[in-house]
Amino acid sequence: MKFNKKVSEATMQKAKEILEKAEDKSEAIMQVIEMIAEERNKDLIKEIVAEADNANSKAAANSKLGLRTLNEKENKFYDLLKNDPKQAITGNQIDLIPNTIIDNTLADLKAESDLLSLVTFAPADVKKWLVASKTGTYKWGALTGDIEGELSATFASLNIELGKLTAYLVIPKAIRDLANPFVDKYFTAILKEALHDGLEYGFLYGTGKDEPIGVFRKVSEVESDSTHKKQTKHATLKSFSPKSMAPVKQQLSHNGGRDIPGLVLVCNPMDQFAYVDPALFVQTAVGTYVATSKDKIRVIPTANCQQGDAGLLIDSPKYYTMGLSAVQLEEYKETKALEDADVIIGKCYGNGRAQDDDVCYYFDPSKLEEFKPTVRTETATVAAA
Repeated sequence: MKFNKKVSEATMQKAKEILEKAEDKSEAIMQVIEMIAEERNKDLIKEIVAEADNANSKAAANSKLGLRTLNEKENKFYDLLKNDPKQAITGNQIDLIPNTIIDNTLADLKAESDLLSLVTFAPADVKKWLVASKTGTYKWGALTGDIEGELSATFASLNIELGKLTAYLVIPKAIRDLANPFVDKYFTAILKEALHDGLEYGFLYGTGKDEPIGVFRKVSEVESDSTHKKQTKHATLKSFSPKSMAPVKQQLSHNGGRDIPGLVLVCNPMDQFAYVDPALFVQTAVGTYVATSKDKIRVIPTANCQQGDAGLLIDSPKYYTMGLSAVQLEEYKETKALEDADVIIGKCYGNGRAQDDDVCYYFDPSKLEEFKPTVRTETATVAAA
């Protein structure tokens, strides 16, 4: 930073004239102070403006290219990673990816994966997370009354370090020649790709043993092998009529304690084509297709959902929580490294669970029947003349 300690004679003379001629002395004094300060700090002002312009133009360019502005820890991480990945990893200097990179990667995943939009991700630096459930009950009492017992029935602690998801990250050596924001763009893209299927599987099918509890399993019941019991697969849902959907909404509302602004139907793409679409949409007389249900239902097809399985859930991330406490890096030593790439293992420690067993209505989509509109005719009785 540069400062000008002296003020030019011309500026001092101008200031004197302003003070002598001014009718409003207080306003003139403020004008003179501002003028002198501007000259004394003109180099500083110029430097800051230039920095701001550069920062703004850089941010604009980064935004167009999909690049992030990295913080100090992120820059240090990428400096070590691209200069000598193996030494950095084996030396335990970058054994953990900075939490901000994990959080940003999960935010991108949530935005890009329709299925993971139903998940609330806990911050990466949190080791335990409270999963709360609305009970619909209340109790008046003294202001200083003991509420710990009341809360214990409706809050559960989610140990985020329980499970481990392993992902293989292939980092081409050519990437190390790029600036850190470009390295970050590549690294988070492959990390996101590696985590995507694992997190979707965990959300749907996780057994609860060293992995999340999926929505197709019960939170409250555990088998002898420590896995969580599978949900009962309903085989009675044949249409999306109000009568057929009544049991679905009764369960999802958790005895009427939850609002249902919209529904999500998760299924395999093959089941969507064969069963869901024919039951959910019908062609009108003018050739367009309209939904057959009075409920707003968003269909999420994913290959990570097996054929023959489907789930209806409330269209909200409030009812399932997942967290990743850290992603640890190791060199992949079980096979020869690729000639032009370093293979790195990312071990992701995390967990996830739904609020309760009513969060997902698990059903067999093959039982859905094609919607066939009912044609009603009316006959008019004409009286004899």
